[in-house]
Amino acid sequence: MNGKELKVEENTLTFGANVRKVNVFGLFKYKPNNNLYVIYTDKDTSYSVVQYGTSHIKNDSILSMSSNKDRDENIIKEYIFKVTEKGDLSNFEIINLDNIEKIEIISSNQLAIKKEVLENLISITIPKKEKEVSTPSQNKKKGSIVSTLVSIIIVFAIVYGGFYYYSNYIQGNNQNFFDKTITCVKQYTHNDLNNVKVDEEQIFAFNNNDILDNVKINTTYNFSNEEDYSNFINKGTLYAYVPSEDTSGGFKQDDEKHTFSMIEQIKIDETYNKPTEYEEVLSYYKNEGYTCNEDNLK
Repeated sequence: MNGKELKVEENTLTFGANVRKVNVFGLFKYKPNNNLYVIYTDKDTSYSVVQYGTSHIKNDSILSMSSNKDRDENIIKEYIFKVTEKGDLSNFEIINLDNIEKIEIISSNQLAIKKEVLENLISITIPKKEKEVSTPSQNKKKGSIVSTLVSIIIVFAIVYGGFYYYSNYIQGNNQNFFDKTITCVKQYTHNDLNNVKVDEEQIFAFNNNDILDNVKINTTYNFSNEEDYSNFINKGTLYAYVPSEDTSGGFKQDDEKHTFSMIEQIKIDETYNKPTEYEEVLSYYKNEGYTCNEDNLK
């Protein structure tokens, strides 16, 4: 089947350009009403929800716009069922995606499906990335390189291990060998979304030297009414807030409680621009209005 991984391009006045990727399961014209539809889902999410909408082709991109749910949801269900069950697709004119490179999401509708159906849909429609086949000479050369690297790594590990042990012995066990975490929480009103209360939790994990190793951020948007929540979800506004593609994490929504939750796992590297030492992290976030608890873990 004709599916493809496409880059998403969204622009908002608040956040500017936001780029991520989605799996597009199909772009098709439904012959009985002559409307063009697109079906897709976030590439990195683990939730069994697909997005869909009426569509329009513009150069090398396609547009997604929310459609009439009562009229169009059954069409989407029919397409998914017939694709996954290898049924008759004569009512659908499948549009080739070879020249399509991106999708612009104006707004969309959502449809929850079973996890196994989503996995089957991905397996059938999204092309697998081919693995490079090595020739015997390449394998021999790679084997030699790997063998050399393994030897170097082993020697380095022995030397480093001896140095580490010796350093700790000289220090008379003064170094702190207990991992620590700090959990900081804060509730506030969102700056840009009307009538939205935010519950934020940040968990800071430190190594044995009291240096920050990673941060886990749990953020929940609590909408005060169903209309604001529905607009946030159905008009695609949520995509301006989901974790970026280079950040581990995901998001989920609760339609009954009108909440939208995100999880972000941030690894500390040279791009991280906040305090990284234990006492400095604790002081910084207390000054920012967070309530912080310290945990020492043996």
